[in-house]
Amino acid sequence: MNKKIMLAGAAVALFTAGSVQAAVIQLTNVSGSWTSTNPTAPAVSGGGTNEIRWGNPANQQNQQSGYRFDGAAPPVVNVNENVNFNLGTFTHFNWPITGTALNTAELTVETTLSIDGNIETVSSVFDFEHLETTNNSNPCADGGQNGVGVNVNGCADRVAFALNTGASDSFLIGGVNYFVDISGFFYNNALANEFWTKESFDNEAELKGIITSRSVSVPEPSTLALLGLGLLGFGVRKRMAKTA
Repeated sequence: MNKKIMLAGAAVALFTAGSVQAAVIQLTNVSGSWTSTNPTAPAVSGGGTNEIRWGNPANQQNQQSGYRFDGAAPPVVNVNENVNFNLGTFTHFNWPITGTALNTAELTVETTLSIDGNIETVSSVFDFEHLETTNNSNPCADGGQNGVGVNVNGCADRVAFALNTGASDSFLIGGVNYFVDISGFFYNNALANEFWTKESFDNEAELKGIITSRSVSVPEPSTLALLGLGLLGFGVRKRMAKTA
């Protein structure tokens, strides 16, 4: 084979080394824990678990109000890059109560991913603010009329949440940087920082994230220099052969 073709082929191989096949990405486990509340126990029970409850039931179902987070995995879920994927479901159990209500709470979510067999974990912390409204007000706290829309069963409560830490993380695997962004909570398919929850109802919002990647596998300067010297030497030898 012509030496020039061989060297040109080597150069192409070096410059294309950065191109990689799509990784196999899987969501293997998501867990949530309410790490702090205000007020604390006994007014709010369940701290340290994925579900907290408060208030004295004032409904036929004998239900307390509460928050719960259910992770989307296990079982294992395949994840595609550049597409929002579900991390779990937040539920506000909004039931008529009396007594002390929740003011604030902190949720810690641990997300475990497998990227081409490499196990990586992202830890995210969310701050929640809760507004327990008076059910028979008119207008309601959201400005709407009692008995209509979200206030159909009495005035809606407000849940506000903000991502405190762990909004994003990145992992270098096999010469590729994988960026994991925790987008936040989606309500009615829209990213939200608060939503109003219907009374006597289990109200849900979805926690979602997205993964992108960028290859960093490019020829190192030393490798390029050696290749250049090789090509230069080949050219010199060829010219010397012609003049001999």
